[in-house]
Amino acid sequence: MVTGVPRLPARLKRTQTFQAVYRRGRWAHRPLLSVGALPRDTGPTRIGIRTRRGLKGAPQRNRLKRQIRGLLSARHLTLRGQLDVVIVIHPGRLPVASAALLQDLLSAARRLGALA
Repeated sequence: MVTGVPRLPARLKRTQTFQAVYRRGRWAHRPLLSVGALPRDTGPTRIGIRTRRGLKGAPQRNRLKRQIRGLLSARHLTLRGQLDVVIVIHPGRLPVASAALLQDLLSAARRLGALA
């Protein structure tokens, strides 16, 4: 294992898990993104990142997802344990500054009580 490399939280991968957060989770909406969180009984926090289909072109959608993953891996945001979290990115226009994404992400997570 390489030392000094920040680790990302586990990823949400299954459609059923995303659907559970959409249906039963609590949501906080901000201008650039929305965050949903659903408590779990056991296990680490898992995070899923989605973008709006209205954003034209896969490169733009993937760039936004990489920005969010970069913010999470840089430890700007520490989430409490045993949550399933879905982040839906829906900016009005591109490109989006990482500082603005971080501000909205922190604000939404604080509103949900998801920060450690």
